[in-house]
Amino acid sequence: MMSRLPGGDIYSAGGVSGLPVLNGLAADRLNSQIDGMSLIAACANQMNPPLSYISPSQIGSIDVYSNVVPVSVGGDSIGGAILVERAPPVFAAPGQGVITNAEVGAYYRSNGDAFGGNAAASAAVQNLAISYTGSYEKSGNYSAGGNFKDAGPAFMSVPKHPVKAPWLAADEVGSTAYEAQNHNIAVAARNENHLLQFDLGIQNIPYQNYPNQRMDMTENESIIGNLRYTGDYDWGVFEAQVYHQDVRHEMNFGDDKQFYYQNMMTGIVAPGMPMNTEAQDTGVKLKASIEMNERDTLRIGAEYQNFDYSDKWPASPRNLPPMTMAMMAPDTFYSINDGRRDRYDVFAEWEARWNPQWTTELGVRSDTVQTDTGRVQGYNAMYNAAPLFPATTFNDADRERTDQNWDVTAEAIYTPDETKTYSFGYSKKSRSPNLYERYSWSNVTMAMEMIGWFGDGNYYIGNLDLDPEDAHTFSATADWHDANGKNRLAVTPYYTYISNYIDVRRCPTSVCGASQAVIDSLTATEGFVYLQFVNQDAHMYGVNVSGHMLLAENTPFGSFTVRGLAAYVDGVNTVTDDDLYHIMPINGTVALEQTLGRWTNTIEAEMVGAKTKVSQVHNEVETGAYTLWNIRSSYAWNNFRVDVGVENLFDEFYDLPLGGLYLGQGATMSADGVPWGIALPGQGRSFYVAANMKF
Repeated sequence: MMSRLPGGDIYSAGGVSGLPVLNGLAADRLNSQIDGMSLIAACANQMNPPLSYISPSQIGSIDVYSNVVPVSVGGDSIGGAILVERAPPVFAAPGQGVITNAEVGAYYRSNGDAFGGNAAASAAVQNLAISYTGSYEKSGNYSAGGNFKDAGPAFMSVPKHPVKAPWLAADEVGSTAYEAQNHNIAVAARNENHLLQFDLGIQNIPYQNYPNQRMDMTENESIIGNLRYTGDYDWGVFEAQVYHQDVRHEMNFGDDKQFYYQNMMTGIVAPGMPMNTEAQDTGVKLKASIEMNERDTLRIGAEYQNFDYSDKWPASPRNLPPMTMAMMAPDTFYSINDGRRDRYDVFAEWEARWNPQWTTELGVRSDTVQTDTGRVQGYNAMYNAAPLFPATTFNDADRERTDQNWDVTAEAIYTPDETKTYSFGYSKKSRSPNLYERYSWSNVTMAMEMIGWFGDGNYYIGNLDLDPEDAHTFSATADWHDANGKNRLAVTPYYTYISNYIDVRRCPTSVCGASQAVIDSLTATEGFVYLQFVNQDAHMYGVNVSGHMLLAENTPFGSFTVRGLAAYVDGVNTVTDDDLYHIMPINGTVALEQTLGRWTNTIEAEMVGAKTKVSQVHNEVETGAYTLWNIRSSYAWNNFRVDVGVENLFDEFYDLPLGGLYLGQGATMSADGVPWGIALPGQGRSFYVAANMKF
C-alpha cells in the first residue's frame, strides 16, 4: 500500500514488518500511528515496527502527510506521518433493534505458497456496538525471478551437532518465511454527542524470518489496550486517549540460518543466540479543537508517552561454571538494561479560513524527551575488559539525557476555483535518538552485528553524545483537477535540510579497539564494516508527481482510466559529501484500468531506475534498473468480491534498491559466515486469488 503513494516505499524486512519510507526518510524518522497510538519498535533490528501490529484486512483508512505535517498530528519525527485507523463503529438507527454484520475472506499466492484468511463480526444496538476482527497469514520462502546464488544446503553443520540443513534452490530467497495472526475486539458506546471506544488488540507471530538480517524473529507477542473518548460540544470537539502496549519479543536463528556454533579451541557448542526483549509503551493524549468563530479554529493539546525497555541475551550454552570463558557464556548479556524514554508534549495550532480562496495554518509544538538506561554487562569478563573496558566505561558514564525539541509549521492553501489548489508550506521538526542509537555500548564484533535496522550486515555501536535531529522542510503542491474528479494532476517539489542528522562514521579505534579488522574497516570499500552513530548534516530534495485521466467512458467495452505516479529523491551528507543510505532511485508506475459492469481489470507497469548513488560509508551496493508488469482483475457482486492476478508477469529478476544485502542463509553470526555483496532480490512471478464475502 505504501508503494502506491507518491514518494512512498518500504525498507525490505520480514514478510509483515517492512519499514515505511516517505521521501527518503524511514522507520522512526516518520510518525506512524495506529488508532492514534504512537508505538515504538521493541527490537534491536526494528522487527516489530508500529504498522506491523495491524493487518491489511483490519484497516479502515490511511491518512498520509508526506511533507508538511501539522503539529496537532504529532511530534518526535522529522519526516511525514502515516495515520492508520480501523473502521469506525456502526450503530443501529433509532427503533432498528439489533443489527449484525459479518465478513470472511481468504487468499492464496503461488510464490512462497502464501495463504491467509480474515474474519470479522459485529453486533450493535442504538448506543452500543461490539465487534471482532482477526487475520491469519503464513508463507514459505519466496523465489526470485532467476538464480542469484548456488543451490545447496542452507548452512554447514558443526562437528558435535550434525544437523540436516534445508536445501535451498538457486533462486530461493532464504529466510523469507513467516506466520502471523492479529486479533482485535472493540466495544463502543455513545450517548448523544459523546463516543467512548475501547480496543483490545492481540498479536502472535511464532516466527518471521529476515533475509537481510543476521537474526530472525522467533516470537512476538503483544497485547494492546486503547481507550478513546470523543465529545462534540457547542464550542468544538474534545478528544482524550490512553493506551498501553506490552510486548514480549524473541530473536534467534530460523531454519535457514546456522543454529549451532562450536568453539574449535574449547570444543564448547553454543545452541543458538537467544535475544529476549520486554517493552511497555504507555501513552496519554488530550486534544481540543475550538471553533473560535466562522474564520478561526484553534487546536490545543498535550501528550505523554513512556517507553520502558529491556533487551537481554541469555547465555548460550547455559549452566556453565562461572569462570568458563565461553563465547556467549556464562552470564546474561545486557544490551539495553531498564532503558527508558519519556516524552512530554504540548502544542497549539491556528487555522484561519480567510475567504473561500485562502486558508492558512500555523502551529508550534514543544517536545521534551528524557532517556536513560541502567548498568550493563557482557557474557563474561572479556566483554568488560575489551579495549577501553566498554561495559565499565559505559556504566561509569552519565547516561541520562534530556532533549528540548521544538516543532513549527506554517502552510497556506490557495484555491482560486474548483479545479485548482495550490499549497505552500514550511516545517521545522525534531527527533531525539532512539535507545539503540544512543545506548548500544559493546564494541565486540558479535554484539555489534546484532544491532541495526538497515539490512546491510554491518556492525553498529551507539553514541552517548548524540543530539536530536532538526529538519527544515520547504514544500509546495500544485493540484489541477476537474470538478467531478475524473482527471487530476498533482506535482509536489520539496527540499529538506537536516542539522545533526544521525548518520554513521567508520568506527574509530578509540571506540572499537585497534584490532586489524577495525583498522581495515576504516578504509574498506567492500565487505562488512564497523560503524558508529554520529551527528552530521544532510539535505534532501525531490519531486513527486501523481495523477489520473479518464480516457473513455461508457463505451461498449466499459470505461478506461490511466493512472500514474513518479518520484525522485536525492539525499547527501553535507559534511562528508557521501550519498545517504537507502535512497530510492527514480521510479514510477503507470496503470490502465478498465471498468465494465461488475468487473475491474488493470494492467500496470512498475519502473525503477538504476541505483548508482550509494552510501560509501555503509558500503552500499548498486542495483540495476528494471520494469515489472502486473495484471489484476476483480469481480464484485452484491456483498461478494473475488480478485485474481499475476505480479511480475514476465518473471523478471531484479534487486531491491531498499533491500540491503542477502543474509538469508549460512553462519550469519560469524563475521565471514555469509558472503558480502549479494543484493536482496525481489519476488519472481506470483499468481494470486482472493475472495471476500460480507453478510
